[in-house]
Amino acid sequence: MSEEAPAYKPAFTIEAKNTPICPECGSESLYKDGLRYLADGSSVQRYLCRVCSYRFSWPRRERQHKTKDLKSEHAITLGECSSRALALLERRLEGAMSNIKEKTGSGPINAGATETSQATQADVKGKIFEFIWHLQKQGYSMETVKFYNQVLQVMSKKTNLLDGEAVKEALAKMPISETTKCNYAYALQSFYKHVGVEWNPPKYKPQKTLPFIPTELELDLLISNTSKNVSAALQLLKETGARIGEILKLKWTDIDFQRKAVKIPPEKGSLPRILPISDLALSMIKRLKPREDGRIFSSRNNLVTLFYRQRKRLAHKLQNPRLSQITFHTFRHWKGTIEYHKTRDILHVQRLLGHKNIQNTLIYVNIEQALFQNTNEEFHVATAKTVEEACKLIEVGFEYVTDIEGVKIFRKRK
Repeated sequence: MSEEAPAYKPAFTIEAKNTPICPECGSESLYKDGLRYLADGSSVQRYLCRVCSYRFSWPRRERQHKTKDLKSEHAITLGECSSRALALLERRLEGAMSNIKEKTGSGPINAGATETSQATQADVKGKIFEFIWHLQKQGYSMETVKFYNQVLQVMSKKTNLLDGEAVKEALAKMPISETTKCNYAYALQSFYKHVGVEWNPPKYKPQKTLPFIPTELELDLLISNTSKNVSAALQLLKETGARIGEILKLKWTDIDFQRKAVKIPPEKGSLPRILPISDLALSMIKRLKPREDGRIFSSRNNLVTLFYRQRKRLAHKLQNPRLSQITFHTFRHWKGTIEYHKTRDILHVQRLLGHKNIQNTLIYVNIEQALFQNTNEEFHVATAKTVEEACKLIEVGFEYVTDIEGVKIFRKRK
């Protein structure tokens, strides 16, 4: 008879409490942390949990997620038909494009020309909206769409976005890295190609650097000193080497509690994979409260905010600035480096991380050689003639090498 997954019930009920209580961990040890001003002019008290550093308002109110119609005063709830929302967006796009044609004309646009220098801010916003909607229709990921929109919004505040030379001058003066400027130039080039602007992009070359690889002790310190949601996500990152976006997509149905495995949903073109996880990770997941949408973890912004706040506090408490350099992606780099050090099999690391191109995996060869150059390459050697002897050797960390004259040979690093 198969064992069923345990029922997940919250350890406390917020509605049953008349006093403020942390919705994340249930603690009543709180700090007052200012006021939150609502749209109707009223305010509610904000609290900061002393245990998990979660920030919340009390009394809590139900949120109503609505999207305003830009042509009328009506509102669309997120649960309504998507075809109605699509029609409203198309009507907004048609109105924005008609205003642009009336002000700038229907002819082709040349970067730096006199007509474009007189374009109003409304024209620029209309073109940005048209481009972002085009990306969504083309199936670009939401992270890519958000980044492109961020680039265009930043550049439109600094200069006239339709003046190519002014944009290049503003981009050159920005205090950002060459890699970020390269990404900005790529986003701007896609925008200009869509709106028909002739633009010669600047030549920025991204600088390749080796990632920061912390020790396992530093990762464990960070995992053990964060809230239960953050620590569970970090433990999964450490054991699977997945991206944080892949972890946040996980649903309860992706966890196989019987086989102790997790199905990783792909992101950024990665390959889907099923990876084993430990009993520790399973117990940390079981502590979490179930969500209505079936996902295990909360939104990205909430988890990221908690992680950076708790990481800063721990780095200051232990006076270890290396902890401040650990990000979510650092766990992925650490896993790739350690797996290659253990197996010396680059194809195994490629399958583990879900890389389609092995060139993205070869970076861990250089990191492993640099970090473990003084590692002792001597081994303990043992032999086994029976299954029982082989099992005992594997239990103490020996790995199988080959068979010679009916004897199985095992080895383990000294």
